Amino acid sequence: MIRTEQEIESIVSHVGGTWIKRRNARNKLISESNAEVREKISECKGKIRDLRAMGAKEEVLRHWYAEVTKYELIIL
Repeated sequence: MIRTEQEIESIVSHVGGTWIKRRNARNKLISESNAEVREKISECKGKIRDLRAMGAKEEVLRHWYAEVTKYELIIL
């Protein structure tokens, strides 16, 4: 699941224990979220490659470039 920084901080604030436990929980949530984002980016780039192989024009690919950029901005 892709999470925002605010969602992660909200979840981490409910973790009991030491700061080390909270830091580990934060790092785990961030890495899971980033892995999901990278998977979405690779799917979009795969679609771009497929469309290019079929001879699509750049104007058709514009949507997929925008999707890649949107996901790249989500990486924490």
